[in-house]
Amino acid sequence: MTLELTTRTLSIAAAVGYGVSWILSLRGRRGWTYVMGLAWVLNLMLFAANWVAAGAPPFGNMYHVHVVLALCVPLLYAIPVRREGMDWAGGYFAFFAALVMVGACFMDHHVHWRRMPALQSPWFVPHVFTYMISYGLMAVAFVMTVVKWCRRKDSTMHLRYEQAASQIIRIGFPFMTFGLFSGALWAEEAWGVYWSWDPKETWSLITWCGYLAFLHCRCDKRLRPWADAAQLVGFLALLWTFFLVNLMPRLSSVLHSYAT
Repeated sequence: MTLELTTRTLSIAAAVGYGVSWILSLRGRRGWTYVMGLAWVLNLMLFAANWVAAGAPPFGNMYHVHVVLALCVPLLYAIPVRREGMDWAGGYFAFFAALVMVGACFMDHHVHWRRMPALQSPWFVPHVFTYMISYGLMAVAFVMTVVKWCRRKDSTMHLRYEQAASQIIRIGFPFMTFGLFSGALWAEEAWGVYWSWDPKETWSLITWCGYLAFLHCRCDKRLRPWADAAQLVGFLALLWTFFLVNLMPRLSSVLHSYAT
């Protein structure tokens, strides 16, 4: 079996596993965590195969990033469970992991990617990894906000999802902040300037400001009605940063072109 066939097989198997665990969680079946654990092991094997093929941490293209993002999401579930007792929210993490892994299945598997000189820095792994953690948490929080919007008539469930989304964003924001500032330090090391207003940098800053505005709105009762709008702005900017700036030629990032 060739390496590409192996990675594709593992991608499909992990995506199916995450999807099944999500469905089982919706039906209240207790075994969903074991299925998600099995899918995570397959995801880990895929990550390891990519690492072996690349000869370095596989974080440099969109396929690699999707695999890492799906790998992070189930682990992130443990944070709100321990801190907030949100064991009921596991299905949303499984859903997002499945969605991301399905995306990886349809991408070109550039497993033999090699790091360009600008990426050969100690900042490479912590910068990308912390951003993946924050993006995963922000995406799960947004899904919960959408569910909250759909349950406006049930005040108890509405409040439950509102608080859950807020707590998850509070957990993810420090990771996003570290990613933003570590990127600036890395840019100074690689290019001799902390900030160049490259499209990727600019939209990353817009994303960060959107979530900062959300946290301010949540802390001030007078601004709380605007919290959902701020989160929507932050998440749309996140999608723009993660997908469009990387994939659309006219919007592509010159300094970050290695991520396409």
